[in-house]
Amino acid sequence: METAANRNGGIRRALLRPYRVATVLAAVALLLSLGFLAYTAWTSTNRLVPLERHIGHLAGLQQSSMDIQELLIRHFRENSAPEPAEVEKVARRLQALLDDHGALHDDTPGHIRQAMAFLAAPQGNIREGLLAALTVLRRTLKQENELQRVVVAQARRSAELELAVASISLLLLPAIAMFVLAYGRRHSFRSLGRLSQLLENVGNLEFRAATPDDAGDPLAPIYERYNEMAQKLRQAVDEADQREATLERQVRMASETLLRQQAELENGARLAAVGEFAARMAHELRNPISGISLALHNMQRELDDEDMRDRVSLIVSELERVTALLNGLLERGRFAPEDPVPVNLRQLAGDVVRLFGYQLDDRIAIFTDLEDTTCSLPRDTLRQVLVNLLRNASEALAGTGGTIRVAMHRENNRARLCVSDDGPGFPRAMLERGIRPFHSEKETGTGLGMSIVQRLVNAAGGDIEIGTSPEGGAMTTITMTCPD
Repeated sequence: METAANRNGGIRRALLRPYRVATVLAAVALLLSLGFLAYTAWTSTNRLVPLERHIGHLAGLQQSSMDIQELLIRHFRENSAPEPAEVEKVARRLQALLDDHGALHDDTPGHIRQAMAFLAAPQGNIREGLLAALTVLRRTLKQENELQRVVVAQARRSAELELAVASISLLLLPAIAMFVLAYGRRHSFRSLGRLSQLLENVGNLEFRAATPDDAGDPLAPIYERYNEMAQKLRQAVDEADQREATLERQVRMASETLLRQQAELENGARLAAVGEFAARMAHELRNPISGISLALHNMQRELDDEDMRDRVSLIVSELERVTALLNGLLERGRFAPEDPVPVNLRQLAGDVVRLFGYQLDDRIAIFTDLEDTTCSLPRDTLRQVLVNLLRNASEALAGTGGTIRVAMHRENNRARLCVSDDGPGFPRAMLERGIRPFHSEKETGTGLGMSIVQRLVNAAGGDIEIGTSPEGGAMTTITMTCPD
């Protein structure tokens, strides 16, 4: 304060030389302008304090949401419940946000308590609790992001208003400004213009450092405060951008991992289809070989020649070995169907569609019509069936683009899944003779895709029907028993 008073006193003494009254008015105007600008810098700094706290709280919410997503991803991948300690860690982080929520939205503490209540669900409902808590946190993050946008917009409007007031105040004194010495005018007005540019840069999220023109610059303390404010805000924005980029990268990696595991499951299903085909062949071959073996046994008893009996005995031994191999193929070809579990139709099909959408061409669009209901179904089997049908549809639309439609509804005690596209459709021969393994119209096809789907559906006690969609493309309809 003493330094500012000395500076203002020197300015007043210098301005008294031309006209006393004009100099006094100019000094008062300059003092008011500097005071207003100092007040502007002070209020701007005070506005950034809650904004900085809010950014820290927002980062905590994002970290909690990311931790829950990691727990869910691990739960789906390993099919095991998260450790209570991990869930408790997330709950502690949320409790810390509750203890210091001064910069949060008024509704956020209630949402955080709701999320903590979901996390405290019994062990058997931990998955639903995590999903519910994640939904609440996502909604809270959206609300907090909107609050942050509003606060920044208000700060910018306040800065622009303060700048407008300062500019208008200066414009109201043009006559007095004519009598102000060139040195004072050059330093004062140039500093004000520069400060105006700096405030505008803050509104545009540009944080360039400001340096005084010389040692006598009257706005040097304001520049110093501005530089401190800009540095803090720049660090806060950079940290928020880094957290967002990290979250996006982790979500992308998790999606790629899930897709890779889905491909491994599909490869296993293909091998199982080959094994089933081999088992069918073994079943067909075992009966005639058994008849041949029985005939050779009878022939061996009727032969008198010892050498011929030995030869027939060798043949019988080989046939018995072949029969044992065929029995082994039959035993390995048996498929154990998956036990049904309660699933939500909209959630199950929606998750698969969203996951599959990451690898789709931009020219291919997926539209869904999913009923929000729960019943008992073989969850993993149904996911595998839907992935195969979506892959077949996307391959049919590759190069040209088009539309894929997925509908899933419950009709009485039956769940009905329909996947259709507007591509070339199924070959006429396939529609007439039905689905057969190792029969494909594609140059690079193995003929196992639809055969795998048929095998999985039949093993689960369901039915599959292929036909033509209203758009002229392929349409596959799956029905399965769907009790409550």
